[in-house]
Amino acid sequence: MLELIHEIWSTLRQNKLRTTLTGFAVSWGIFIIVVLIGSGNGLMNALMNNAGDEIRRIIRVYPGSTSIPYQGMRENTRIRFSDRDMAFSKEFSPLIDEVYGTVSFSDTLSFGREALSSTVFGVSPEYLASSNWLKLIGGRFINKLDMDQFRRSIVIDNSAASQLLGDDRDYSKIIGRDINLGPNTFKVVGIVEAEEGDWGHSSYAPFSTVRKMKTEGTWLNNLDIKFHGLETKEENEQFEAAYKRAMSTLHNASPEDTRTTYLWNMYMQNQEMDKAMRIIRTALWILGMLTLLSGIVGVSNIMLITVKERTHEFGIRKALGARPASILKLIVAESIVITASFGYIGMVLGMLANEAMDKSLGSHPMDVGFTQLYIFKDIGVGLDVAVEATLLLIVAGTIAGIIPAWKGARVRPIEALREGK
Repeated sequence: MLELIHEIWSTLRQNKLRTTLTGFAVSWGIFIIVVLIGSGNGLMNALMNNAGDEIRRIIRVYPGSTSIPYQGMRENTRIRFSDRDMAFSKEFSPLIDEVYGTVSFSDTLSFGREALSSTVFGVSPEYLASSNWLKLIGGRFINKLDMDQFRRSIVIDNSAASQLLGDDRDYSKIIGRDINLGPNTFKVVGIVEAEEGDWGHSSYAPFSTVRKMKTEGTWLNNLDIKFHGLETKEENEQFEAAYKRAMSTLHNASPEDTRTTYLWNMYMQNQEMDKAMRIIRTALWILGMLTLLSGIVGVSNIMLITVKERTHEFGIRKALGARPASILKLIVAESIVITASFGYIGMVLGMLANEAMDKSLGSHPMDVGFTQLYIFKDIGVGLDVAVEATLLLIVAGTIAGIIPAWKGARVRPIEALREGK
């Protein structure tokens, strides 16, 4: 074994330039595949972070307006949701588990001498999970006790908290404190991240409390439908079409009028995102493999050149009694040493590059005006993936070296000695 290692080292040392160029092709191939997969993971992690990583079986329903005159109802008649729509939706299908309503109004928030205008949403506890743009950064959100006991609890955004505290950035100071919402006193129980842009301040209070305070009607802004059992795109589309027809009929509009109700199916959105991410992952692996192939071809070519240069040597070995298996083992071992050593270097450099990109690109969100989004997040690959890619390269390099090795092992001594003259 030591003799084999010494012989391989001697051969590689005598052909430094050739070995270095071949090794560079191998290292570059594994480096590119590790960086590509790491960047792809960072992109997909960012998408999941921006959209929310939970697959939510929730359909958000918004009222629209009529687009078709029907039985005396004119075109462009505005549709308004009420408690009747919520009750109807609960009974619409056995696939529906829960239906939650949302109401809103605008009023003034004040704390001490500070005051500001805010849109207040009366919501259920499930609203946070169904709103992927809403991020809780302190305290808690509205809970079931708030709803059942009609508590005057409120969640405000961090921008409002900062202004109410006199531009103090320590938002936690206002949690647990009483603030005024118009003429009423509410206790701040949580802080959410403010939406950037010209949307103004948003606050969230229990749906039951807001509905009790606002006695002018039973109108709703929108509905959230929590469902189960709809797994395929076709099933979801059939459910949505049937629900739209039923809602149009409920509001005395044409059953064929699709604009009376707008649906945002978060489950299907996540399903489409998963499909897109699988395509991205497959494309990255294909690109990486093609790059890796260039390194493998390089190994195969260099082994062919090695066999050609050492034909005379192999002839002498066979004339002295060397078996074809020993020559085959020598060439294959040389191929493995090149791919394994330079593949390991490429793997380490690729992981270091991923780490550097994560610190520079994956740690800072980009401000897009109305919110902050990550382009890359947690860039990198697991050690298992990097090792598997390197082992794949070693196996492929071994296979690439077998053909030249087989050619060298079959050389006839008389032909090899004649070629060396």
